[in-house]
Amino acid sequence: MSDRRQVSASTGTPSDGGALRGTLRLIDGLCTFGAWFAAVSAALLALILIVEVVATSLFNWSQPWAVEYAIYLQCFVLFCGSGWTLRQGGHIRVAILLQALPPAASRLLDMAGCAFAIGVLGFASSALWQQFLRTYDFGSTSFYPMATPIWIPQGLLTLGVSMLLLAFVARLVRLVLRQQVEANSAGLSGGGHE
Repeated sequence: MSDRRQVSASTGTPSDGGALRGTLRLIDGLCTFGAWFAAVSAALLALILIVEVVATSLFNWSQPWAVEYAIYLQCFVLFCGSGWTLRQGGHIRVAILLQALPPAASRLLDMAGCAFAIGVLGFASSALWQQFLRTYDFGSTSFYPMATPIWIPQGLLTLGVSMLLLAFVARLVRLVLRQQVEANSAGLSGGGHE
C-alpha cells in the first residue's frame, strides 16, 4: 500500500494537512479582522478625543459619554489587534538572545515562550469568558451616565484576548511544523520591535 501523502521538501512535514492549513488560515483571518476592528477603534478614539477637547475648550461643555467610550475603545485597540501583530512579527521580544542562539535552540526558546503565553492567555481568556457570561446574566451596566450594558465591551475585550490566544497557538503549531511563523519574515517594516 503506497503512502499518498507528499512530504514538503522545505519543511520535511506531510503536506496533506488541509484541515490544519485551513484552521491556521482561519485564525489568521480572525486576527486580521481583529486588526481592522482595532484600527477603526483607534480612529473613533481619536475622533472622540478631538471632539472632547474642542467642545471643552471652546464651549466649556464636556460630553458625558466621552470618557466611558474612550476607555472601551482603548481596550479594543490594545487587544483586538494583538493577534495580527504577533503574526506580523511586531511584538516586542529580546532578539539579541534569539540571534545569539543556534537556530534549533532559538526555535525551542520561541516554542517555550509560546507555551508560556498560551498558559497565561488561556487562564485570562477563561476568566474573561466567565466574567462576560456572568455580566450578561446579571444585566450589569456601567456606572457612567450612559449606563452601557457591560457585557458589550467585555465581550469585545474577551474576543480580543481569545484571538491573541489563538494566534499563539497557531504560532506554536507553525514552530512545531517548522513553518514560517511570521507573515513578514523581517517583522513589521521600520517597527523597531526587537
